[in-house]
Formats: sequence, structure tokens, C-alpha cells
Amino acid sequence: MARRRPAGEEIKVYGQHACRAVFTRRAADIVRVYLGRELVKPFGDLLHACAEMRRPYRVVTDAELERITDSRHHEGICLVARPRPTPSLEDMLRAPGPGFVVALAGVSNPHNAGAILRSAAHFGARAVLLGGGEPRLPPAAYRTAQGGAEWVDVVAAPDLGAALAAARQAGFTICATSSRSGTDLYRAELPARAAILLGGEAEGVPPALARQADVTLSIPGTGHVDSLNVAAAAAVLLSELWRRRGAPPISSRRRT
Repeated sequence: MARRRPAGEEIKVYGQHACRAVFTRRAADIVRVYLGRELVKPFGDLLHACAEMRRPYRVVTDAELERITDSRHHEGICLVARPRPTPSLEDMLRAPGPGFVVALAGVSNPHNAGAILRSAAHFGARAVLLGGGEPRLPPAAYRTAQGGAEWVDVVAAPDLGAALAAARQAGFTICATSSRSGTDLYRAELPARAAILLGGEAEGVPPALARQADVTLSIPGTGHVDSLNVAAAAAVLLSELWRRRGAPPISSRRRT
């Protein structure tokens, strides 16, 4: 089935790495560009491509970029682009073979969500399921993801409980996380197809969703702090999944 792109919608992407990733992966989706004068030369290839595609670009001040992006952390550049086409939940789950997805339940901080997306891209997650009412992550999350948003599908899952049930039917084991109980991550048998369920910064995984889990995992440590930040926990979990399934040899993947 064809991947879906929301009709007539545009997104703002800012930050140098995030904008470079959009240009590298799908330049034709760029609608227009705003950037500071100091980035005209470093992004000369982008501006040349815009001229060839007849896409407008403007050299603007930092104050203008702050208004356009509604952020002080724009890093001197903002793209307006068509959103990435995304598969339906059904298509994503139907893909055969081993793999893992990340399900976010109430992770509202865009910097945490972006950091999770960055780790998901680095460790080869199949997708991030975005629970709740928002159809996509906010622009700040894409900046924090540092280009990771171009490598991982973000699939809206308004009813995350139903999405997890569908994932189980597709052969995924639902793995919740807990800072207070659960099986030691490094001693647990991790499934070939896993859906890692992560909860919000304050409350963690909602109880109703936690009860859907097949496995509850905990990350061992000194106990000197109550828990890890959700983005840090995601990186640890995804790293272990990557290690267990056998990372590709260094010659076949990009060094970081």
C-alpha cells in the first residue's frame, strides 16, 4: 500500500542538522527556506537546488527567524517542507522479520521526544508510535532529533492501547518500562519483535497501558537516583536491543 502524506499540509524544520537531513533525503519536498546571512555559504548547495527547483528562499535576521520558528534555538535556518509520507499503523506492523518500535505514552516534552527519535534512528528502530491526539511531533522535537526524523517513521496512534493490541497480534511483544520493578534488562530474554512502551516524564507509563505489557523491564543502576530521564532510558533500552540482535559490521554502516 502506498505511503500516506497529509494533503495540503506543511511543517517547519529548523536546526542545521535537521535541515541538512531534509535536503539530503528529500529535497523535492522543500517549499521555502529562511536562513541567516552567515549560513549562505555553508548551505550554498541547498540554495542552488532551491533556485533550480524554483523554490523561494530568504536571507533573514535572527529576530525574524525567531518569529518564524517561535524558538531561540533555530541555529540560523528554517525549512518549510511537506511532511514525510508515513505508512499506516497496519502497514508498519505488517512488515516481516525482526524489529522494534517505540511507543510514546504522554511524552510531552519535545526535547525528550526528539532525543528519543534520535536514538531510535541511531539504533535502527522501525518506527515511533505517537500516542495521544497529536498527529506529529512539534518542530522542537525534530531539531533535537538532529536529522533522525528523516530515518524513522513517526506513526500517529490516537488510541495507543488499540495500537499496542494490534502490535501484539502482529507478533510484537509489548515491553513496558519501570524504575521500581521489573526484570533486569541485561538478564531478560528480549524478543525479536518488540514494542518498547515509554511513559511521560512525571507519571511514567499509565497503569491501563502498563497492564497491557507482556514484559516489564527495569534498568539496573546504583539506586542513587530514583530513575533515568525517559530519553536516557530509551537510549539504554534501544542500545541493548541493537546489541542483542547483532549490530551490522562497522564496514556496512555509517560511523558516528
